[in-house]
Amino acid sequence: MNCKVAIDVRVSRRKYTAKEIEKSKVAALLDAIKTYNRKSGLHMQLVLKTGGSAFDGFKKSYGFFVGVKNYIALIGKRGDENRLEKEGWYGEKLVLEATDMGLSTCWVGTSYDKSSCNCNIAADEVLDCVIALGYSDKKHSLKERLMENMMKSRSRKTIEQLTDHEAELPDWFVRGMEAVQKAPTARNLQPFVFEWKNNAASVRACKDEERVMIDVGIAKLHFEIGAGGGSWTWGNGARYTR
Repeated sequence: MNCKVAIDVRVSRRKYTAKEIEKSKVAALLDAIKTYNRKSGLHMQLVLKTGGSAFDGFKKSYGFFVGVKNYIALIGKRGDENRLEKEGWYGEKLVLEATDMGLSTCWVGTSYDKSSCNCNIAADEVLDCVIALGYSDKKHSLKERLMENMMKSRSRKTIEQLTDHEAELPDWFVRGMEAVQKAPTARNLQPFVFEWKNNAASVRACKDEERVMIDVGIAKLHFEIGAGGGSWTWGNGARYTR
């Protein structure tokens, strides 16, 4: 499996089994997190087994999550204006790598108890969200199916709805947008627009909410993978270099 395949395979899972993550996979995830923290300035952490208290009880997860014992905590410095976007980009990279390992994942923005998270957060840092991690049954639970149906009712946008362009889109841009369509976003809202103007690609958020930049970061990674490479600058209105 590669990242392109992982994009197609990945689905959000909310019910997890008691099966532990193998040591070799834990080691690979820890290595990746160490590398991405060094590159990004983030302080992402892998929490295993003892992480369950953040999801224990109906009041903490609103009944949406069951059996979550492991997660990746996405933490960054308050003063980093690109913190949320970086968390989206590097967090989704970890999601796709975990998918490649056969693990299940789910982005979690609010349905957990931050105060119960077993991670180290410095005074100048903030925990923005977590990624649930582990093994799920092949068959989706009733609650999962209900959530999936609810999300499907908010139909994913077409490429035309997700883009603003003055000329015909290049094939590589279309391939990037096909990957963007599969990017997980909060409430499946896809709150961004990719532009193709003057032979240049850029992306901007279409909602004035700080946390939207996590979704923008996720979408930018998907675009890079779908387009076959290249890189983005950070920030709202960022430009893409192919």
